[in-house]
Amino acid sequence: MKLTHLLSIVPLMLSACSASPGALTSTATAPAGEFDHGHELLDGLLARHVRPNGVDYDGLANESEALDRYLAGLHAVGPDQLEGWSREQRYAFWINTYNAHILRLIVDARRAGEVQSIRDLGGNLINRIWDQELIPIQALNPNGASRLLTFSEVEHEILRPRFQDARVHAAINCASVSCPPLLPEAFEAGRLEQQLDQAMAAFLADSTRNQLDQGAGELRLSLIFDWFAEDFERDAGGVPEYVQRYAGGAEQDWILSARVKHLPYDWSLNNASE
Repeated sequence: MKLTHLLSIVPLMLSACSASPGALTSTATAPAGEFDHGHELLDGLLARHVRPNGVDYDGLANESEALDRYLAGLHAVGPDQLEGWSREQRYAFWINTYNAHILRLIVDARRAGEVQSIRDLGGNLINRIWDQELIPIQALNPNGASRLLTFSEVEHEILRPRFQDARVHAAINCASVSCPPLLPEAFEAGRLEQQLDQAMAAFLADSTRNQLDQGAGELRLSLIFDWFAEDFERDAGGVPEYVQRYAGGAEQDWILSARVKHLPYDWSLNNASE
């Protein structure tokens, strides 16, 4: 399938009106009973399909019914229910909401044709995939509007301002090679602090995404540290100070005086199916 055709059908395929099993707004029924704060359905899917070099999207597509059931549980949450949860439960909910919908987006797009990058799905700079209304949790819209959420709203109007934690940038995944890799497990309230620390430490220790070169006195960092510098500065006083915190602490004092450079960002799809 030609890319131009794919670009023309993806917004329609992912629209709120879609009733196909592969759409973000699937017809799956929400699980009965209390919300599962262990996020067990997503946890199992990630354990089976996340690899060190990305996501096995073909394998995940074979379990799309389980992903639909998980998404249905997210979609059923209302504002009163959400507000009754602890901060950690709400934080884990929104991280998993972002990641699970990205996974569904890529599974659907790959069914329609070859996808080299998530940015192929955005159409143009004005109508980027991040700004399209794809997430059917209208009741939780931060602007009080009864419409689907965008990925940008979840990230920039919910996760970043409400939780004030730069570790979120190592927790959410944009389906690209240079993104911090997904953990092979869902985020959950009881282990959230440990998981967020693990994700950020692993991201900084990954030399394909960040290079801490003491010999050269350089920090060659992901562009994430440039794009969201204000978040890292808020949490630690500066980007080098933040890097030092997760790269050995006081034992890595050289980091504070290192030159900061940024590595190119690879937007290729993080597909590990082959």
